[in-house]
Amino acid sequence: MIKLIIKIWISFLVPTFYKRIQAKNIKNITVKGPVIIAMNHPNAFTDPTLINFLTHPTNLKYLARGDAFKPGIVSWLLEQIGIVPIFRIQDGGKEGLKKNDETYKRVNQLLKKNNKLIVFAEGLCVQERRLRPLKKGVPRMVFGAYDFLKTENLIVVPVGINYSNPNKFRSTVFYNVGGPILVKDFIDDYTQNPARTYNKFIQVLEPKMKELITHINSKEYDDVVFNAEELFKKDRLSQQHLNYKNLEHHFLVTQQLTQTINKAEISNKELLDEFKNKSNTYFSQLKKHGLKDWLINPNQNKRVTPIFLFLRIITLIIFSPIYLVGLTGNYLPFFLTQFITKKIVKNGKEFYSSVIMATSMILFLINYLLWFFISYAFANTLFYPLAICSIIGLSAWFSLYYQPFYKKTMGMAVLLKNKALKSSLLQSRNELLFLFNKF
Repeated sequence: MIKLIIKIWISFLVPTFYKRIQAKNIKNITVKGPVIIAMNHPNAFTDPTLINFLTHPTNLKYLARGDAFKPGIVSWLLEQIGIVPIFRIQDGGKEGLKKNDETYKRVNQLLKKNNKLIVFAEGLCVQERRLRPLKKGVPRMVFGAYDFLKTENLIVVPVGINYSNPNKFRSTVFYNVGGPILVKDFIDDYTQNPARTYNKFIQVLEPKMKELITHINSKEYDDVVFNAEELFKKDRLSQQHLNYKNLEHHFLVTQQLTQTINKAEISNKELLDEFKNKSNTYFSQLKKHGLKDWLINPNQNKRVTPIFLFLRIITLIIFSPIYLVGLTGNYLPFFLTQFITKKIVKNGKEFYSSVIMATSMILFLINYLLWFFISYAFANTLFYPLAICSIIGLSAWFSLYYQPFYKKTMGMAVLLKNKALKSSLLQSRNELLFLFNKF
């Protein structure tokens, strides 16, 4: 019951925090039979939550750090929503590792019932656009399950998670699901030499996972890829006749840009470093003036004109009452969610979106219950409380679009007022385009 309630509420919450969530080849996970899903892990509890949202009603279980299972209600609640504890030596020492014997038994029993089990193959959660070396515990679990199940249907499905920005409100998430790996294909080798087969399995799985994400070779150039996306992705989508609303197409273009930067690091590092420094300066200037790159890009700023600015301001004025209703009705839980999350998540950015979604799930539910009961106390009929909650909820949803529309309008006003700034930024942008093309 608890799991069902959480899933229903999350189905409203997830599309609010993330603007778009898409998956490719999700059918490879939802097939009949036991499935082990090998995923990268950039974003704590958000990673399995979102794929559960995409695969509903298929029931996914997943392994999580055993030290999160505190005695009492926390441990009980985690188990209720389908989380199985796995212990690492850095979490519980050798005593913790002994507990994994029980974990493997539970994993085997779950797979025997044709459940789907998520394994975070890197063995840690790091918010990076790269794949870390896979842990040898993955093949041990896979072949241990095969020995227990005695079935040729067991498959391992690699999955790459690609966030546009994991912790940014209204960003996007793309789950890139690869083709299944048949465990039975390794069994002849496994019966002769298990240790060698573990290594062979990782050598097959790792490149398959790596091609499903945008893998930046060096952490030094993470921000360069982000900058290149902002500068060039929309234009490349258009040039290659790709669909802007399709996140797979976004992934393909980002992968192209990433590969260009990875190659430039080897063949033209000096030029790449120049691009890095100048692009960081460019985006710092944009941020300082509250602007976005599309306002400077000649291919996208055709409507940055006085007439369109006037029309947008009129639109903002007309629809401002709806925005104010949404803001008034939801400001307190929104403010408290931000405040509590910042207090809890001080260093571990990997937990930011998980905490903010969990906190908002509780606070917004309380908020709407309060609005309902306060309204009911005055109205003494169900119609008005339900109507008020519906109006506040719909207004809040409208505000998700009103707020960015407002920011874009203010950006247009800044540029139209300050033509010297626009000219300077355009010159910097053209120089960045020239540098990148030289790669």
